[in-house]
Amino acid sequence: MVVRVRADKLYILSVQRKSEPRVFEKMDTLVGYLKKLGIEKFDVDTAAYAPVSYTRPDRSTALKEAHEAAAHDKWFQKEVAKGLKAADSPDAIWISHEDVKASMIAKLLARVDAAGANT
Repeated sequence: MVVRVRADKLYILSVQRKSEPRVFEKMDTLVGYLKKLGIEKFDVDTAAYAPVSYTRPDRSTALKEAHEAAAHDKWFQKEVAKGLKAADSPDAIWISHEDVKASMIAKLLARVDAAGANT
């Protein structure tokens, strides 16, 4: 939309930080916006006006995704709490990093040997 504020100047209202023109769905919204800018007198050219219907995004999908995310967060928090409780238990068995690393290397070498035997 091009807004003529003074007879000698044209201004194009654009979206913040972008060069694309700002779109107003209702004339009341445009008038309120211009008044906030201190512009009380302006001309509107509707020669190229073609009504466009705007559709609002489906809120039910967004709400469903929000509920699924909240349910996942709740489940995750329960799992973390269970893990922390198990780790704090006096019956917890701790395995050192070096022992786990040695065990993994042994398992990988066994797989490599098995794969070599099959070829």
